[in-house]
Amino acid sequence: MTKEEKAKALLEKYAAGEATAAERQHVETWYASQEYREFPIGADKKAAIGAAIFQELQREMQQTQAARLVRLKQWYKVAKAAAVLLLVAAAAVLLWPEGGKQTAGPALAAVRTSASQKKNIVLADGSKINLGPSSCLTYPVKFSGRKRVVELNEGDAFFDIAHDASRPFTVKTVHDLETRVLGTSFRIQARAASPVVKITVATGKVAVGNTKQVFGTLVKGQQITYDKKQERALIDYTPAPVYVNLVFEKESLQQICSKLEYAYGIKINLKDQALGRLKCTATFNTRQAPEEIMDLLCSLHRMKFNQSDDHKTFNVYKK
Repeated sequence: MTKEEKAKALLEKYAAGEATAAERQHVETWYASQEYREFPIGADKKAAIGAAIFQELQREMQQTQAARLVRLKQWYKVAKAAAVLLLVAAAAVLLWPEGGKQTAGPALAAVRTSASQKKNIVLADGSKINLGPSSCLTYPVKFSGRKRVVELNEGDAFFDIAHDASRPFTVKTVHDLETRVLGTSFRIQARAASPVVKITVATGKVAVGNTKQVFGTLVKGQQITYDKKQERALIDYTPAPVYVNLVFEKESLQQICSKLEYAYGIKINLKDQALGRLKCTATFNTRQAPEEIMDLLCSLHRMKFNQSDDHKTFNVYKK
């Protein structure tokens, strides 16, 4: 049902005395806010309104005195409302303000999947989303400003986010729940029928919270279970590891190292800036240990590396 149809139906229910208390309050509150506003109405429209009011008054005069007093008072409100709501489109704008004139925002796209369908989505920034069955995702056609925000309205999806330190990426789900990242991969399960929302991190690090608080920061192999009713969150380790491919197409070694740092929570130091400009095309999987990937990268470009005792810092240099 369109906003115009909703407005018309509501006014008809109000005039017939069939509106609920909440609906009556909605109309009367709207009218109170519009009483001193001027709306251009043509002479023919005014004549039609006058005729409609006159016919209604004639019918009301045939009712009992008590009923007439009650209904005339109600009809008087509706007749006044009709003067500014004669055009149903105007009624929709006034009764449903979100449909009115607003500052134009970014163009949005919405993708839905059926119960037997999956879809792969590539966003404008290069981020990739695998949308599961019976799911719905809303996202900007083009990101603008300092933030990248999408909404998983229903279902589950796996996100592989393109790293951009200057523009954090946020996924909004039900109950004001937000997952914020810079560049990583994770899965969100947010079914309306389920009492909980689950977020599982495959690579990198994400922060999960709502408008009131941050529940925690998750790293690779952790998941958070959020109870929608109790508004409580539990962070633990995933029952089974989640592995993803790390695909690089003619990317610089500096870019690759940056993505590996987020994927594994490590630090990679390139001892020579010239090394960062070297190009590489390769596909790795997070099943592989960081040491294995670093060894492969170094063999491609005649480099060596050493690592700290805790395996968290890697230093790369020329042979």
